[in-house]
Amino acid sequence: MIVDALFPTYRFDKADTDDFVVIDQWSYALAAFSGPLFVLSKRLYFLAFIDLLAMIAIAGGGIFGLTVVVHLFGSSLEGMLLMLITVVGAIALNGIVAVRLVRHGYLKRGWRLGY
Repeated sequence: MIVDALFPTYRFDKADTDDFVVIDQWSYALAAFSGPLFVLSKRLYFLAFIDLLAMIAIAGGGIFGLTVVVHLFGSSLEGMLLMLITVVGAIALNGIVAVRLVRHGYLKRGWRLGY
């Protein structure tokens, strides 16, 4: 399914303590709207700063995309659909970047990617 391909579920295992963490589709939704706060909640402080920079870049790209769509299409039906796609795409990309940064942080801390 396309949702599983875009938003994969990750399970991280800590071998010495038998702890595990699961990042699923709800984590993507939370990360999409909270951005660096999601990364910060996982105690990945430097990666939260990196996510803040990425969120600023994604927001800038989204605003630029909306500007181009409004300039080219105005308030036509195609323009409205492209504006919606641009906004939803920017929000989804923000969640994907945040979850990938958390994944990277867990792997760097010695967590093992489980199945």
